[in-house]
Amino acid sequence: MAIKEADILANTETLNESSLRELYYWLQYEKHTWMLGGGIVWFPYGLIMLGLSVLAVLFTPFMLWQLFRAKWYKSIIVFLAVVILPFVINQFIPLESSVFGFLLSVLPLLNFYIYTWLLSYMVGEYLSKFDFFKRFDLEQKIKDKNLGKEHS
Repeated sequence: MAIKEADILANTETLNESSLRELYYWLQYEKHTWMLGGGIVWFPYGLIMLGLSVLAVLFTPFMLWQLFRAKWYKSIIVFLAVVILPFVINQFIPLESSVFGFLLSVLPLLNFYIYTWLLSYMVGEYLSKFDFFKRFDLEQKIKDKNLGKEHS
């Protein structure tokens, strides 16, 4: 039995959809890390920054892998430009100004959490549209099937 092109496309969409659903699930938890940042009132600044940094470092490979599997290449490029580039600049350019150096050291982390928040919104919108069209397509197939039975 030969595999049809439509079957291949359906399986590809399923892979994309499952990757995005898994990413969306974990992004919902990632959105709640602001609570850790809110703990700066009670805990030392360095401890909070370390916790946020560790969470970002642990989540980034998973997020990039799911975006790659879903073929969201533009999102990966935006991540590299918005988060990784400021991080690299911070690592390789010594700054004399303590205020500017502090801002540059916090910028990649701040950008990371803004990026994940926006990505969560974008993936959620995409999945809701995907679900809508999936339901619409299913309803059309049922309607066509019922019309076919009436004409028989």
